[in-house]
Amino acid sequence: MKKIILTLLVLPVVLVLVFVIGRMKWKFTTPAPRPVASEPLASNLTLVAIPLPSAPSTNALLGETILREYANPNLPPQSDLTLMARLMENALLLLKAAADRPLSANEDWADLLRGRNGAREEFLPAQHRALNDEGQLIDRWQRPLFFHALGGGRYEIRSAGPDRMMWTADDIHRNANGTFLRATNAGSAPGR
Repeated sequence: MKKIILTLLVLPVVLVLVFVIGRMKWKFTTPAPRPVASEPLASNLTLVAIPLPSAPSTNALLGETILREYANPNLPPQSDLTLMARLMENALLLLKAAADRPLSANEDWADLLRGRNGAREEFLPAQHRALNDEGQLIDRWQRPLFFHALGGGRYEIRSAGPDRMMWTADDIHRNANGTFLRATNAGSAPGR
């Protein structure tokens, strides 16, 4: 009987100690709440949202991804022809049968890139900024590009340049090897 009485007396003390120790342990492991600022925020601050560069959409066509910076006014116009050449090279790599087909006119390349090819593989949507309403590939000045096939999958690309007139001194001419003719050399038509 003494044991029962002793147990009944000690048990509440042990339970209280366990509760107190548990509370203390919880208090030290829980992060303290942050104090709330009692001063008002400045009213003359302006919040400016800076847009992040958009990543290519997973639904974007290959041509849209490659020509993402096409006609960007912050880049030199030569970059447009380099991007177009990169798209053309990728299209030929993916469409092996297209390499056997003569692709010399602007419309041939535009058709190929818009899905009018044996595989019906679309690289550019019909409303892309590199295409005009007539379905031609255009430069940043809205003039059709000129393509000159050299054979063996090599080609040159020419833009009319800022004066929007082909075969003048300001034309931008990309050679098959990726170099550019200087304005003084760019003013002559192939074979002249």
